[in-house]
Amino acid sequence: MDSKIILGKILQRFSDKGFCKAPGYNKFEYLRENNNAVYIGREKGKDTRIGFEKIIVGIEAFQRNPNLYSEGPNALREFGITHVNSPVWSLLHLMTQEDYQ
Repeated sequence: MDSKIILGKILQRFSDKGFCKAPGYNKFEYLRENNNAVYIGREKGKDTRIGFEKIIVGIEAFQRNPNLYSEGPNALREFGITHVNSPVWSLLHLMTQEDYQ
């Protein structure tokens, strides 16, 4: 499936649910989005902007290597996703592993 379609599904689920939380990790609240980014509220820390390009990088990483799905947020660092790796990880887990295949 195209990464932009998956991004749209992730954003829809996030806004519908109002939050995202991967098991064992912090919860992130949906605040708002615009044409380029989604804004999240952190349980611990300041509200954060996450550019769609970061989420797409994560989607494409999961598509290339499905095993990353279970490795934890630090697995995203090798793809240049730092500082927002935990919220991106939680966003990506709004979809199942099979959704990335």
